[in-house]
Amino acid sequence: MKGLLGVLSSVTKFVINERVNEYRSSYLRNQELLAQVTFEMDRALMTFSIAALAALAALNDKVFNIYGWLSFITLALFIGVVVSVIVGYYFSRVMLIDAQKIISANFKKSINTPLSKNLDKVKYGKVTKVMNFVSIFLFVVGMAVFIVLLAVYIGGYSR
Repeated sequence: MKGLLGVLSSVTKFVINERVNEYRSSYLRNQELLAQVTFEMDRALMTFSIAALAALAALNDKVFNIYGWLSFITLALFIGVVVSVIVGYYFSRVMLIDAQKIISANFKKSINTPLSKNLDKVKYGKVTKVMNFVSIFLFVVGMAVFIVLLAVYIGGYSR
């Protein structure tokens, strides 16, 4: 009987240890990678937007005096990208903290509870998605307008 209890105890410990290993490695690593990809994308958007703002500053009088509205729209779009990425960072941070709380609660509930249960109810999840979309949208439109601005500048078109 003691041998059977020992085997049963060993199997139970093995299952629990495997659950802990899964929790600590695969699921959290996946969450970390998703967050890292988002932050890298935001970093790229910020870098290119700031570079575009620097290019606009370098062209200063050459484009702002001649193509005022187009220059102002381009400037506003890239500033919008920078602002939306920074605001998005805040919401992403809060969302990740809440997601970690949900994952930890699921882990503590039972062995059968999926770690991802209720992650769709994470705080600011929808807001974060909207902020990411807004950042990308503003960036794409900003780049298109910037290319048009450069094209008219290089082409020498005047009013």
